[in-house]
Amino acid sequence: MPLSPCGHNPADRFEREIARAGAAGRLLAFHICDWLVPTRDLLNDRGMMGDGVIDLRRIRGWVEAAGYAGFCEVEIFSAENWWRRPPEEVLATCIERYRSVC
Repeated sequence: MPLSPCGHNPADRFEREIARAGAAGRLLAFHICDWLVPTRDLLNDRGMMGDGVIDLRRIRGWVEAAGYAGFCEVEIFSAENWWRRPPEEVLATCIERYRSVC
């Protein structure tokens, strides 16, 4: 996550909010995808884990530290890329990326 020019780190707030939700028992799911830069569509151009700019391992650490122990759901909305590939390739890539970057 980037730092703003004034030195404020939005990741600090995100981490605090995850901890707060965990303390309240409100972490019910963990959906994983990556954010591509540039992106062509806000909904349907999400990246496979490791293809974008999100520090997934760091965020997963915060989620687990907050008490979440459920499944991680890969949610790749990718109309122009991943949805066009053979399902076997997508699944194999999801497994490899989950193990290597999440």
